[in-house]
Amino acid sequence: MGLFRSSMREKHERSYSDRELFRRYIKRLASYRKNIMLIALFIVIQAIATVALPALIRYLTNELDGGSPDLVFTILAAAGFLLLYIINWIAFSLQQMQSGKYVPFFLEEMRLDLFKKLQEQDMTFFDEYMSGKLNSIIVNDTLDFSSTAILISNTIGSIVISICTLGIIFYFNWILALITVAAIPALFLLMFLLRRLAKRVSKNYREAISSVNSAMVEAIEGIQVSKSFGQELNIVSQFEDVNQNYFSAWMKLTATTHFWRPLLNTITSIILCLVLYFGIDMNISVDILIMFVLYVQTFFRPVLQLARFFPELSAGMAAFERILSIFDSEPNVKQKRNAQPIDDIKENIQFKNVNFWYDRDNVVFEKLNLTIRKGEKLAIVGHTGSGKTSLVSLLSRYYEYQGGDILIDEQSIRNYTLDSYRKLYGKVEQDVYLFPGSIKENIRFGRKDVTDEDIWRVLDIVQASEFVHRFPNGLETIIGSRGRDLSVGQRQLISFARAILLNPKILILDEATSSVDAFTEAMIQEALGKMLEDRTAIIVAHRLSTIVNVDRIIVMDNGAIVEEGTHEELLDLQGKYASLYNQYFVHQTLDWQEQSYSK
Repeated sequence: MGLFRSSMREKHERSYSDRELFRRYIKRLASYRKNIMLIALFIVIQAIATVALPALIRYLTNELDGGSPDLVFTILAAAGFLLLYIINWIAFSLQQMQSGKYVPFFLEEMRLDLFKKLQEQDMTFFDEYMSGKLNSIIVNDTLDFSSTAILISNTIGSIVISICTLGIIFYFNWILALITVAAIPALFLLMFLLRRLAKRVSKNYREAISSVNSAMVEAIEGIQVSKSFGQELNIVSQFEDVNQNYFSAWMKLTATTHFWRPLLNTITSIILCLVLYFGIDMNISVDILIMFVLYVQTFFRPVLQLARFFPELSAGMAAFERILSIFDSEPNVKQKRNAQPIDDIKENIQFKNVNFWYDRDNVVFEKLNLTIRKGEKLAIVGHTGSGKTSLVSLLSRYYEYQGGDILIDEQSIRNYTLDSYRKLYGKVEQDVYLFPGSIKENIRFGRKDVTDEDIWRVLDIVQASEFVHRFPNGLETIIGSRGRDLSVGQRQLISFARAILLNPKILILDEATSSVDAFTEAMIQEALGKMLEDRTAIIVAHRLSTIVNVDRIIVMDNGAIVEEGTHEELLDLQGKYASLYNQYFVHQTLDWQEQSYSK
């Protein structure tokens, strides 16, 4: 599948027994038991009306067979027919009304619970789940699973109809009744055989839908790269492979869920023929034989519904299994029960013998030690992959470390509530994400209680008020998806304003100026002095201008701190930092010439 091959791979493969799935399915429906019972009641009322019709036909047939039908009886029979159909129609309408109240709320509740569960996850979860797959589960799988929500009530009604009809046919002729029920083992054997097949092909179908969604998202997000390299046709070709896999899965699902219905109808037709043959052979009267055939048809309709129950439920369970994979995902970063809030930093931040890996084969830190003093301006430099972003991600509690501890005020950060702890931080990253709302909504994203004056104040600090004033709608300007209506520099300035408005105790700048032009960087540098006042700052930098004036620089290599000191001290060492300076930083100075630094 080329670029989209990863969309075909399930990283969180979970499996559940049928018993576990059904138990949790019933538990999920528990809050809607009133609706389910009402639907079942209306189905039973329809069943009674349905069961009464063949008996009425039998008496009417018997009356007509006498040669001189009674007019009053005929009128009463016609009225009975009309009444039974009216009852059936009313009960069916009430059933549909209850379904309308029940199924949409069931779907809404499940989607909301899923969305809440996603908000609880740490970044490890989102590293492993593709956004297209998550979208498919929340939108498609929940919709398909909700369609099974009516199965339980329909099954209750079907059981009632079958039991009532079975009792009637045994009352009139037990031999023909035995011939009728002889088909039931064959029907349920077929149902059992189809159950696992239906679940397997349905699961493959769900995965294929996820792959299509993921491939679509990736192709759209990467459209600029595709056009830059002239690979539009290649991308289309690769998407065609993914789409073909979906089509194949859909065909298998369609074949599985539809081929057995004619087979079931064939079995019931054979039984009807046998009933007619033996009924005629036994010289059963015409009226009873007609009534019996009608009851056999009435009997098999719910039996067929029951026979379809488990295959259809298994198909729905395939969607439910993927939904449960989200519900059962537990974040690695969890809040302790006795966690305490924190609203300020009084002492230092300490990394003590911290071990961390994304997976066992990708160890990032091994016994990492670092102390960051309160109010210190610390810069982190190093080659790509040295561990710079991983360090600040651990400090932000995006991931959970596997060994050692991180302390603030001599307390493990695990002892603080997640909400209060994360409010200590303001973070600006290289890849700025802005929501498709207004400038105002984006800046006040972390604080809803601020006034327009507060927003203009932080815009002044970050040198952004001038370009915002130029927009006709000012703060109310809609900036489009991911802030596409703004330049890269403008988006970066908005993200700075959003972070500063929080008045964070710790400000993290993760390569925050690496993608902006020199003019915008100059504006940011002018603002940094005010932005970094009275707060601890951690700066992951690719620009010399952001690190030369910090209190301390640490140099990272392969997850370890190999050097630390001020800019001048590290240059004097003629070590790793000096090498990085000559490679990346020296050309950014105003007096740069084609020579390396030497003391």
